[in-house]
Amino acid sequence: MDKRHKKIFFISGGVLTTGAIVTTVLLIRRRNGQKRGLLPPRGSDVSPANILTTNNNRLPANFRNWKGGNDYLSTAPRGIRNNNPGNLIYTNIKWTGKLPKDQNKDRRFEMFIAPEYGIRAMIKDLKHDIEKGKNTVPTLISEYAPKFENNTAAYIQTVCKDLKVSQTTKLLPSKNTLRLLVHSISRVENGDNYISNELFDKAYAMI
Repeated sequence: MDKRHKKIFFISGGVLTTGAIVTTVLLIRRRNGQKRGLLPPRGSDVSPANILTTNNNRLPANFRNWKGGNDYLSTAPRGIRNNNPGNLIYTNIKWTGKLPKDQNKDRRFEMFIAPEYGIRAMIKDLKHDIEKGKNTVPTLISEYAPKFENNTAAYIQTVCKDLKVSQTTKLLPSKNTLRLLVHSISRVENGDNYISNELFDKAYAMI
């Protein structure tokens, strides 16, 4: 093999190796994200093609948005337009009230038929994590919003401030604690808290 062909061979091998490494890293990140149902970045809009799928999906007739109408609020924060204020990623979990994939207008996150169903899923997700031992704000938020896709430290500080607790305070999955967590997380995810106490109570009664 002459020098020219050797050079081409080594360059090709380097490209293939780099591609394999990148692919492996992406697969590991996706696998880790799917364990929790979360993929980066939670709730952010980083691409102009991040909303609509390519299947001309149509919302069901009984879809109800945050304003009480049946259209898709495309200019609202992502968690609000999807009736998913916790920005739960799309998974195979059979959440009550979730839209099937062929009716989901978001490429990444769950969509729900009405706001209370998205809040219900958020409550159940947080309650499950606390009950399995993620019972401080740092351990809970590190599970909910991991470092490789979020500014987790700032997230934790905000939630501690909203709940008026320290980072070592043990949380109980009580209705009041879950209410405070839902309000705080919704504010971080959507830029504001869109969840009234009445709407929270409606969702909580469904768990």
